Amino acid sequence: MTEAVKTVLQIPGPQGMLEAKTNRLPNAGRGFIVMCHPHPAYGGNLNDRILETLSGQAVQYGFSTLAFNMAGVGASAGHTESAVMGAKDLAAVIAFVEASEGATPKLVGYSFGAIVVLEQACSRQNLELLLIAPVLALGSQRLSGQAALSGRVIVGSADAFAQPASLSARFDPSSVQLIEGADHFFNGYDGALTRAAEPFFNGI
Repeated sequence: MTEAVKTVLQIPGPQGMLEAKTNRLPNAGRGFIVMCHPHPAYGGNLNDRILETLSGQAVQYGFSTLAFNMAGVGASAGHTESAVMGAKDLAAVIAFVEASEGATPKLVGYSFGAIVVLEQACSRQNLELLLIAPVLALGSQRLSGQAALSGRVIVGSADAFAQPASLSARFDPSSVQLIEGADHFFNGYDGALTRAAEPFFNGI
């Protein structure tokens, strides 16, 4: 299998430059997937274990990936106080990928990062989303006011933060994949997580 080339780069964001890294396949592959990390206040950054696991899986399925630090994290300028602010960074990253690759990327977010993805999806339709343990309480009033949300969701049955019952009420239940026994951090459930994510990468 062709190995991805790892690159560190900076992307212009609304508050300054954003630190990012790519795992890029030498050929065109199947496109890019942009990944959004958990809450900066709790140590979330582009090197998150869940994102690293899913990035490796994405490459196996022929995708290049890009993870970035939201404003104020790592070498990224500025600060992030809310998912709405994170979504502005994400919009800049999407625009960068579209300009450099000529195609709109798929989006993956974990925890707070999943809410950042959802906030961006409120402003732009037809984005392909994989949401890992989205914590709806971190969303804006605009997000809370939407009767139905769209995207593929993976959540652990023991997740006290993402609350599976709340997710099933806001999303089409058929799009919510429950991993029995897993909590918010999926420790010991990496295999179950990648199996649950497989349809997203397969385009099913």
